Amino acid sequence: MTSKIQGEGDYESARHYDEETRKFVERKKKAGEEMKGSAKDAKPELTDAETEALRHAKRGDQDRRDADDLRRMEMDRQRPGGKQPGGK
Repeated sequence: MTSKIQGEGDYESARHYDEETRKFVERKKKAGEEMKGSAKDAKPELTDAETEALRHAKRGDQDRRDADDLRRMEMDRQRPGGKQPGGK
């Protein structure tokens, strides 16, 4: 079943994640396991995979350029006698 409200995420998935996270923490506590680590201890260095992904990522100026191109194409399309997709 899919959630009726979606966007940047959906409520059903968020509730499921929260519930499973709480269960995980409770299991660790009941077993007497220490919860080690924190965000402060996280490595600031990128992994090899993250470094490779960043090599292929767009820069902000590329996003701006793409948005400008799309805006220009939409204006051309809406203009009488403007360029139509597929050469129409």
